[in-house]
Amino acid sequence: MAYQKLQAGKAWAVNKSDNTDIPNTGLDGVTGTTTTGSATQLIDAGRTGTDIGNLATLNFLEAGIQIGMIIVNTTDGTQTTVKQVVNGTTILVAQNIFATTAKEYAIYGGTQDGAVLYIGTTGTLKVTTVAGDDVTFTGILAGSFFPVQVVKVWATGTTATNIIALW
Repeated sequence: MAYQKLQAGKAWAVNKSDNTDIPNTGLDGVTGTTTTGSATQLIDAGRTGTDIGNLATLNFLEAGIQIGMIIVNTTDGTQTTVKQVVNGTTILVAQNIFATTAKEYAIYGGTQDGAVLYIGTTGTLKVTTVAGDDVTFTGILAGSFFPVQVVKVWATGTTATNIIALW
């Protein structure tokens, strides 16, 4: 029997989320560390905007952060979206993922095209397909590839872990 060879050029460890899709990690995003804890805001006072050529110092306005962009709390793997850019150092967020200080983050400009998945640990997998269908698959085996184009892996309804998105 013939098989199709998967030729992925990009991989990303998936953060399961009921709130956001898999972000477009192909675009260089703004990264940093929160300086103040807030339930509804990402606050990074270190965004001084002093070096236009350096995304690490550009403030959120100069960096072009916009409503709907995906923010990943890279400290704990949670995700949310930008609700509003308040000023150069403060963003209102849709979910409470920055309640304490010193959380590292990355902001990505939207969602990625559909990805196939590698499943590291056996379990159930709830996904949203590129066509917008929410589907739950049971009995997904560890070490297997999931050849359905997906844009989201749900936290609720997914017990499989160590999931890698491949493009």
